[in-house]
Amino acid sequence: MIRPALSTDASAIVSLAVAAQLFPPDEAGIVENLMVDYFARERGQGHACAVDLDDGGDALAVAYWEPAKATDRTWYLTMIGVRHDHHRRGRGTSLLRHVEQQLRTDGQRLLLVETSSTSAFDRARSFYRACDYDEEARVRDFYEPGDDMILFRKALQA
Repeated sequence: MIRPALSTDASAIVSLAVAAQLFPPDEAGIVENLMVDYFARERGQGHACAVDLDDGGDALAVAYWEPAKATDRTWYLTMIGVRHDHHRRGRGTSLLRHVEQQLRTDGQRLLLVETSSTSAFDRARSFYRACDYDEEARVRDFYEPGDDMILFRKALQA
């Protein structure tokens, strides 16, 4: 079941983001701060966070998206992750489709995703391609020397 994240989900979201290897354990504070800011003020600024729960209410997947400043209805998918024991079961695709549908319903134009060029992100890049995202740009050495940022794009309107 996909639903908007609640403040009571914050610790589960942090744990899931680390377990899904979106962030290393020593950077869990980044997600903690993201959740604090989200529940304190960012929801009012258009940011959104959704969780996919199993029948017992445990978080299996999370997505976070936010508007790109100074643009016309362009958004960033800041984070999407699925617990490893639920990979390849369609949860990530379902959650991504949920995000896209929410944005379409609200009349938004573009969804952008940034990811790394390293081999550790091969599956992530394959996932976006399989979900009909186009590789739009590459910024060499963005994250660090030898680690490019790859920008994926999907038009939300026909």
